[in-house]
Amino acid sequence: MRFLRELAEKEPGKLWILGDLFDYWFEYRTVIPAGFSDLLSQLKDLSLRGWDVTFLPGNHDWWCGDRLAAETGMQIIFKNTHSVLIHGRKTIMAHGDGLGTGDHGYRMMKPVIRSSPAKFLFSMIHPTVATFLANLFSHTSKRILRKQVDHVPEFITRWVLDQALEGTELVITGHTHCPSVVNHGNLIHASLGDWISHFTYLRVGESEVELHEYQ
Repeated sequence: MRFLRELAEKEPGKLWILGDLFDYWFEYRTVIPAGFSDLLSQLKDLSLRGWDVTFLPGNHDWWCGDRLAAETGMQIIFKNTHSVLIHGRKTIMAHGDGLGTGDHGYRMMKPVIRSSPAKFLFSMIHPTVATFLANLFSHTSKRILRKQVDHVPEFITRWVLDQALEGTELVITGHTHCPSVVNHGNLIHASLGDWISHFTYLRVGESEVELHEYQ
């Protein structure tokens, strides 16, 4: 919250959030999950002050939609990968779940979980029960604090290197909770880390691609 408030006082720019902003989010027509009102308000304030805020949902908050966009002013892009030019660099952004050839179990379940029938059936569950079930299967914070990740999985690195064949110069991913910036010759891979134990964010300028730790 303090980080977003400080951004709001700066000259407007572009803020990209690459998924898992929430440990769990489900889009209801008439209900907003409890505990997020301050965050939604702060993101809305950022947008009203001229910031261009874009959100690529992650595996924990893919079931978001127009309600979240309206409450925050964010543009939501429902893509596994998104291409954009940043200061002339051909850049690919992705949350990072299911990339490459690894994580076979999740890759099989991903299309089912994100399907319209699955979303409809889950919407039939009372929000209180649904939130309880989601938290039962999540516990991201506990897992991350219990087992620190010190490297990006090899299958993601292989996928990143494949992007260089298309002329990509910068790849930015989340998901792994491992903060790192690695130069692979003609391509830079920035892995964002998390805001559970690392509190890192990436600043991309004309000549800068650097991870910063928020104090």
